[in-house]
Amino acid sequence: MLDDTSQSGASWRCSETQNVLRVVQMTQSPEEAARLHVPAGHFYSPIIDLQDLMARRDQVWPQNPVDPPGVDFNGASHIDLLTNVFPTFMPDYQYPEVLDESADLTQFFTRNSQFSWLDARALFVLLRHWRPRRVIEVGSGFSTLLMADVNRRFLDGASEITAIEPYPRDFLSTERLGLKDVVVKKVQDVPLAFFDQLQAGDLLFIDSSHVSKTGSDVNHLFLEVLPRLKSGVRIHVHDVFYPNDYLQDWVLGEGRSWNEQYMLQCFLAFNSAFRVIFGCNYAFTRHFELVRSALAHPNGAAFSGGSFYLERV
Repeated sequence: MLDDTSQSGASWRCSETQNVLRVVQMTQSPEEAARLHVPAGHFYSPIIDLQDLMARRDQVWPQNPVDPPGVDFNGASHIDLLTNVFPTFMPDYQYPEVLDESADLTQFFTRNSQFSWLDARALFVLLRHWRPRRVIEVGSGFSTLLMADVNRRFLDGASEITAIEPYPRDFLSTERLGLKDVVVKKVQDVPLAFFDQLQAGDLLFIDSSHVSKTGSDVNHLFLEVLPRLKSGVRIHVHDVFYPNDYLQDWVLGEGRSWNEQYMLQCFLAFNSAFRVIFGCNYAFTRHFELVRSALAHPNGAAFSGGSFYLERV
């Protein structure tokens, strides 16, 4: 039996449901109904409020950011990889800087529009270091070109690479790249059991929509897929910028309302079932000189990025 508080809550939910149904019935589409709820920037909306962020930009993007609390960023792993692993494989990173992004593209190049700078170099190094038997990639593109090339030239084709991509680019094909499969579906529509094939040492490579919302790929991955992974499976999440927030230009200049990084922080906080391995922007921010030395760039440059690697322990 419901107490008064529960009855009140139930009545409110019923009333809200009826109101939503009335709104939907009054409009021509669910999209129009959604627009009637609250405007972008409203405190009930996940869309950013540019004026509020401009007023608090020094708080959101401090000059000297601290590590997010509750997360062990595993500085020892960063130092070990930069000191002992990157120098072993970086001399072989010989990709052109720029190529034409055409439909016939089969060659990875560094200054592409999706996966470049330290991200590309870290993936090149870690694939060769780990030599995963299986890679499941959720969200494909230039990272797929790079993985396929590393697999073909350096791993003797030992990695089975499966790409899950609902909107594949023209160059993404099993024949061209030597992939095991290209699954043209949203990851939410792929059976959860599909991820059970990943074993210790394998890689789940995530480059998602970056948006957590009802029914989204991000919610599905963090709430359904990651918890079922076996011990020893490694995970990559893209466009993660700890210890910083999302890039100011993306948020204030382009109006991106991404929130996957916050979901990842909540997931990792006080979570002993997963450990951080390497974060590109974290390495750049906390171990700048090691990054510069590890890359051994002809101009002495050091690059940042948004790749973030963790492992189920």
